[in-house]
Amino acid sequence: MKIPFKVSARTAKLIGLENFSTEEGAVIELVKNTYDADANNCILIFDLKIKKEKILNDEGIEIEIEKFEKENSCIYIIDNGIGMYDKIIQNQWMTIGTDNKLYEHTTEAGRIKTGAKGIGRFALNRLGMLTNMISLPTILEIEDEDQNANEDDLKETPITTVVPNDNNLGFEWTVDWKDFDKKGATVSDVEAVLSIKESLNIKQEYLNRFDSYPKIKEVLEKVDFKSGTVIEITELNDEWNEDKLRKLFGNLEMLLPPEEQNDFGIDLFLLSNLEEFGTLKRAYYDDYDYKLKATYNKENDKILNIEVSRNELDVDVLENRYIQLFEFDMMKNSPFKLENFKNENIKFDLHIEKLMSEKVDKELLERVGKFDFTFYFLKNTISDDKEDGDLKKYPYKSINSANRKSWLKKFGGIKIFRDDFRIRPYGENGDDWLRLGERQAQSPGGVGQRLGGYRIRPNQIAGTIKISRLHNESFQDKSGREGIIENEEFELFKNILLDIIGLFEKDRNVVMYNLSQLHIIRNEEAETLRKAKEEAERIRKQKEERKDNINSSEKKNYDKSTNDNKEYSESEENMADAILILEKENEKKNEELRLLRSLASVGLIISSFAHEVRSLRARLIPRTKFLIDELKTHLNEEELAKSLDKDDNPFYMIELMRDEDAKLKHWLDYSLSTLKIDKRERKNLDFSRYFNDFKANWSKALEQRNITLVLNKIDNNEHVIRAFEVNMDSVFNNLLSNSINAHNGFNNQQKKIEISWQKKENDIEILFSDNAKGLDSKYRDNPEEIFNLNESSKTDNKGNKVGTGLGLYIVKSIIEEYNNSTISIVKIDNGLTFKITFKTRK
Repeated sequence: MKIPFKVSARTAKLIGLENFSTEEGAVIELVKNTYDADANNCILIFDLKIKKEKILNDEGIEIEIEKFEKENSCIYIIDNGIGMYDKIIQNQWMTIGTDNKLYEHTTEAGRIKTGAKGIGRFALNRLGMLTNMISLPTILEIEDEDQNANEDDLKETPITTVVPNDNNLGFEWTVDWKDFDKKGATVSDVEAVLSIKESLNIKQEYLNRFDSYPKIKEVLEKVDFKSGTVIEITELNDEWNEDKLRKLFGNLEMLLPPEEQNDFGIDLFLLSNLEEFGTLKRAYYDDYDYKLKATYNKENDKILNIEVSRNELDVDVLENRYIQLFEFDMMKNSPFKLENFKNENIKFDLHIEKLMSEKVDKELLERVGKFDFTFYFLKNTISDDKEDGDLKKYPYKSINSANRKSWLKKFGGIKIFRDDFRIRPYGENGDDWLRLGERQAQSPGGVGQRLGGYRIRPNQIAGTIKISRLHNESFQDKSGREGIIENEEFELFKNILLDIIGLFEKDRNVVMYNLSQLHIIRNEEAETLRKAKEEAERIRKQKEERKDNINSSEKKNYDKSTNDNKEYSESEENMADAILILEKENEKKNEELRLLRSLASVGLIISSFAHEVRSLRARLIPRTKFLIDELKTHLNEEELAKSLDKDDNPFYMIELMRDEDAKLKHWLDYSLSTLKIDKRERKNLDFSRYFNDFKANWSKALEQRNITLVLNKIDNNEHVIRAFEVNMDSVFNNLLSNSINAHNGFNNQQKKIEISWQKKENDIEILFSDNAKGLDSKYRDNPEEIFNLNESSKTDNKGNKVGTGLGLYIVKSIIEEYNNSTISIVKIDNGLTFKITFKTRK
C-alpha cells in the first residue's frame, strides 16, 4: 500500500514566512510580482489609522498618546499587469511552491521573471492576516462547447480555448491567513474564496475610492488599466510609521538599476501625508570623476569590453597650463595622450585570462557566466591638492563636497542586480562586500605618491553589477533571500570585479603620479618666485633708506660709494614694486576667498538639513486644514462666530496660523530651490522665462509687504546668455532684497519695483529700479562706492552696522565675470535704478 505525505498548513506557512524576515522585504517581493506580471506601473498606498488615547504616566499625570490601529489599517498594491483569470488563480496562485517561473523564464513582454521558488504569495501573510485581491485578466480560458459530455470524456483533461477578455470579466480572491493556524489543519483543508466580478473597471473603482486624494487620482488617471490586479491587505501584523515608510521608499529607489527599466514605475503614498512620498526616482550617476564599464560574455571568446570615461581633470587647463605633462615618457602613449583626455570615452578589449591569473580554473570561469559591471569613482573632498601661487598639483574640476557626501551616503556602494532587481544587502548601508577597505589599508598610499600600489577607498565609489537567472545559474539566493550563496563561482566573480577595479586604479595612478612629478619640477619655479619676493623686499628697503638719507640733515655726508648695499637700476626697482603690488592684490583676493568660503559653509549647513526641512515644508499647510476639519466635527463654526469675539474664535486663530505657515513655506521653498543641481550648471538662460519664474518665487513675500513687481520686456528679441542660474539668483535676489529694505518705512502708497530688459546690438540691457528712498546720503558724492566690500548703509538705532556689506559687492563681482559685463547706477533720487549690461557671445 502506498500512502501520501501530508503537510500541515502551519508548517507550509512557516516555510513561506522564513523567506520574508521583515515587512519591508515582503513589500519588495510583491512589487517584484507586479513586474513579473508585465506591469508598467505599481502603486503602493498605505492607509494607516492612528487613534489618540489618554493614559497615566509614571508620575500619575494623564497624557495623550498616539496608538497605531493595526486592525483598521490597510495596504493597497495596485498594478496594471496582465492580471489572472480563474484557472491561473486555482492552478498556479493557489499552488504553494509552483514551478512555472522556474521553467518559463520570460514573460510575454520579454522580461526575465524575478522569482522562481513559488512562495511569494506568503509575503501577503507576512504583512497582514486578511487579503482581498481583485484581478482583471487580458485573456480568459474557456472550455470548448462541442465536447461530448459523456463519462469517458470527463475523465480526461477538457479541451480549452484562450480568448480575449472583451467583457472585462474580473475575479475576486479572498483568504484568511488565520485558517492556516487551525489545529490539525493540512494544506488541503485551507480554502480561499474565489468569485466572479462582472464588468470590472479597476480605474473607476479606485478613482471613486480615493476621490478625496488628488495626488493619487492624478497618478491613477495616467495609468492604462486594460488589465491589472489590486491587492488589499488588512489586519496588519506590523506597526508602520513614517520612518519605516521612509526607509522602504529609499530601498525601493535603489530596487531598480539607475539606467535601465524606464518601462516600470513605482509610486508610494501615505494617505495621512500625501506630500511626504510620491513617484520614485532612480539613482542617477552624472557627477563622477571616473566611470568604468565592463561587459563580459563567455560566448564572445571570453573577451571583456572595457569603456573608461575620465571626468576628474579639467582638460582645457591640462592643455593650456600642464602641457609639459605629455612630454613624460608614460604620457606619450595611448591611453594617456592629450587626445585621449579630449575624447569622451576610451574603449578597448581585454581577454579575461589576461586580467586574471593563468592558474584560474577554466571550468569555474565558465560557470561564472556573462555580466555587466559599471563602476563610478566620486571623491568627496579635495585634500591632496597643494597650491603654489596659482599652480595646483592636480587640475581638478570643481566639485560640491556636501552634495557628493549626501549622494554617496544614500546611493554609494557596489550593488548587484539580478534581471534588473537589486539583490540585498550588497552595497547597502556601507556594506563593503568586496573588502575594498581591507585592501586599501594594506596599501594606504596616495594616488600620486608612487607608481603602483594605489587602492581606492570604499566610501568613494558606487556601481552596479547586472547578472541574470538565465546566464548566472551558479549564483543562487540564500534561503532568506538576503544575498547570494558564497560558493566557488561567486568567490572567483568577486576577484574578477576587483581586477576590473584595478584597471581604473592603474589608470588614475599613472596620470596622478606624472602630475605629481610635474609639480616637483615646478616647485623649482616656486622657489625662484620666493627668492624674487625676498629680493624685491630688499630693493624696497634700500629705496626707502636712500630717500630717508637724502631728506635727512646728514645729506651732505651721504656718499653712494660708501654704501654697502648693492645699487639697482630704475627698471629693477620698478619690477620690485610691481611684485609687491601683486602680492598685496593676491592678499586681497585671499581675503575675498575666505569670506566666500564662510558664506558657502552657510549654504552647506542648509543643504545638510534639506531632507528634514522638506518634510517640515510638506506638513505646514495641511496641518491647519486637518485641525479645522477635526474641530468642525465637534463645533459649529457659524454659531461660534456669533457667540465669541473674533480674537477668541479658535477658527480665526487657526486661520492666522495658516497665514504664518504660508509665509514660512514660501521662505522654505525659496531656500530649497537654490540647492537644485540644475541651477549650478552653465546653460542657455532666457531672461524672459527667468524673470517670470523670479516673480513667481517672490510673489508671496512682496504681497505681504504690499510691493508690486512689474516686468517689462521692451522688445521681441531673444534675451539669452550662457550663464549659471544660481549666479543670476545671487544678482537679482540681492537687488530685490535691497529694494524691499529700502521700501521699509518709506512710501507707504504704491510701492513698486520694476525690471525691464531689451536687446541692444549684441548686448542685453536690464534696468532694475524702485520708487523707494533712493541712495543713502553718505554715498551720493560717490555712488559707485556701494559696490565695495563691507560697504553698508543698514544700521540699528545705535549706529551699529547690521548689514553684511556683501550684497552689492557679490552682485558686481558676478556680473563682471560674464565676458566683461557691467553694472552701474543711473538714478539715485526718488528711488534707485541700476543698469546691467550683459555682453553676449557672437
